[in-house]
Amino acid sequence: RCDSIKNLAMTLLSDASAQKTSSQALMPALIALLLTAFVMRGPVTGVGPVAAEVVAAYGTTWSLYGLLAALPVAAFGLCSFLAPALQARLGLCGAASAALALLLLGTALRFIANLAAFAGGMFLLGAGIALLNVLMPVVIKTRWPRRIGMLMGVYTGMIGLSGAVGGLTAAPLFAWGGSLSWPFGFWTAGALLALMVWLLLMQCRTQGQSSESRCSAPKPAEDKERPLGLLRRTLRAPLAWILTGVMGLQSTLIYTAAAWMPSYWRSQGMSFETTGIWIFVFLFSGLPASVMTAKFFKVCPSDRTAGAVLSLLYVLGLAGWLAGGAWLLPASVAAGAAQGAMLSAAFLLMASHTKGSQAMLAVSTLSQGIGYLAAGAGPFIFGRLLQATGGWTAPFVSFTAVIMLWGLCVRLADTHQTVD
Repeated sequence: RCDSIKNLAMTLLSDASAQKTSSQALMPALIALLLTAFVMRGPVTGVGPVAAEVVAAYGTTWSLYGLLAALPVAAFGLCSFLAPALQARLGLCGAASAALALLLLGTALRFIANLAAFAGGMFLLGAGIALLNVLMPVVIKTRWPRRIGMLMGVYTGMIGLSGAVGGLTAAPLFAWGGSLSWPFGFWTAGALLALMVWLLLMQCRTQGQSSESRCSAPKPAEDKERPLGLLRRTLRAPLAWILTGVMGLQSTLIYTAAAWMPSYWRSQGMSFETTGIWIFVFLFSGLPASVMTAKFFKVCPSDRTAGAVLSLLYVLGLAGWLAGGAWLLPASVAAGAAQGAMLSAAFLLMASHTKGSQAMLAVSTLSQGIGYLAAGAGPFIFGRLLQATGGWTAPFVSFTAVIMLWGLCVRLADTHQTVD
């Protein structure tokens, strides 16, 4: 009996020690995840507030500036399709490190007082973010399979925070430092710090620690199939296209809202500074909603119910935006909460409706590659409707239709099983 008690105690101590070691091994990965998410939007959103300074510094025109500002979003869609091949060759940690190195190079190129360097930097940082957009949800599913909901929420919340901080700090940093090097350099430093942590993870792998199996490159026998074969099979899966709709439609909504709501408010007599405040409230309200999305989906009877509630909340927020006045605050919070939860929902649905990390990688590639390309057309279509009709009714009706179509895609996803 004494020997049995002794063996049980030794087993418990061994399990506790293993859990502690595993937790310590995953801590650098968690830090890497948070730092990476924090630099995945700010380098882009931090350009708009200093647009006039960019035009003056690089001697360009406003029309050309508009093209330069669109380069990262174009890269989001185009370069997402490179992620599977990069992951197949380098593994998750290696691919994430390479993507961050690309982002770092893009932000550094913007220090050069040359228009071509600035344009190249904008595209390269967009390419790095595009690869991270695809890879990071796979990292979460691979490293924290039992904490997917919570960490997807934290991840999307950090992305939202990145965008809000980029827009909020760009002008003050420029005013404080007196040059574009300060707002641009802030994100260069952040990308460098994130890359250093990922390189630390790579070093842990080479030393044979417990993170090895999660960071290692794929076996040679699997290399040929992963980038192409799996993606082809995914293209034939109806559920993959439904999930692409979930991701693409929410991207369309946020880019369209950010591009056109300030113009609408200014047409109603609001000052330029005040429109920026309400957009910030809109973006910031998505942060807590992103973190709580997993719990919200659990308390709802079904995913389709959760999708319907979020769609309705967004429509109510849009109605409050159009009403203006005292409705602006609750409307911005409601629309922002719905928008933030929609992004988390897209990742959660991808994780729950894919079987294994490679299926997740293929669906993430498809949904974000095609989704971001389609999202870029949202502001353009809104503007065309405004120009064709001469009023705001038709554009906002189309915006409402996109919200309802997003809810329909969630409903359709709830009727399917998984993508293999």
